[in-house]
Amino acid sequence: MRAETDIVPLDKRTPGVQAIEPLIFPVLEAVYTRREKRLRFLAEQRGEAEGGYFKFLSHLVLAQQQILKHMSLSVADGSAIRALPKQGCDQDQLEKLLLAIPYWQQAFLFLVQQVKSVVPEETHIMLESYRQDMPALKKSAIHLLRGNYTQVDAGLAVILWAALSVSWAQAVGQDQKHIQQTQPVGEARLCPCCGAQPVASLVLGGDREGLRYLQCSLCETRWHRVRGICVECGASAHVEHWTFEDLKAPVQVESCGDCKTYLKVFRLDYKPDLDAVADDLDSFALDTAVEQQGFSRAGLNPFSFPG
Repeated sequence: MRAETDIVPLDKRTPGVQAIEPLIFPVLEAVYTRREKRLRFLAEQRGEAEGGYFKFLSHLVLAQQQILKHMSLSVADGSAIRALPKQGCDQDQLEKLLLAIPYWQQAFLFLVQQVKSVVPEETHIMLESYRQDMPALKKSAIHLLRGNYTQVDAGLAVILWAALSVSWAQAVGQDQKHIQQTQPVGEARLCPCCGAQPVASLVLGGDREGLRYLQCSLCETRWHRVRGICVECGASAHVEHWTFEDLKAPVQVESCGDCKTYLKVFRLDYKPDLDAVADDLDSFALDTAVEQQGFSRAGLNPFSFPG
């Protein structure tokens, strides 16, 4: 059954209560297969014609999958990526370190080539300009990794982040055992493996029934957080859940009245075929409704960068 899920199941033969895993590493081939399938379904559900955004994204995820199959990350580049400081790195230092890692740049060039037939002409011209200007591309990558999203053109950001993501996800996957043993999770607000923001909360089903994990927007790792407390500030007194339906809705928003932030919650125990990135994008009407109540989003969807 492994090919149908993006996480490795626990061993059900082990008796007694299972220990909660602080980190769940993705099975990347399954992540991309599941996400592309979900994007195609959502595009069809919306009645998108060719050129629609969900259809474009399905092409982008297919291209990520091709990178995974035919352009595997080297051990040297994986080590260099894992050695990058997660936070607090000055720009000059990060520039020097990123320049020494060719893989993410090659991944970007491949993605641009693969999606050129499904993007508007003006977007294609802009992307081609970055193919010819690696210093500018590097600066854009630094802005994204440092969270300066508004400094990067949105059309570039989605494709560049996809290149960074397939690179970082493979790098983390190369060293799972060491990371599991050395990276404290605790009450981490950002990904313990790469320092990126979460996309959303996931409440899992199956043999992890009811456990809450955050899913990383960059390396796709999931890390455990206790339910009922705010992901952003750790408070619990004024945590509320919002839906357009009822409390059994598979897509919800969890807000905190103390820090006035919110994060989407996907109940995979109710609807296991949801994908955090695709279905978050499909449910932005819920974000709008909650933001009108004075809350601001605490996470990042890499298919929709803040403008």
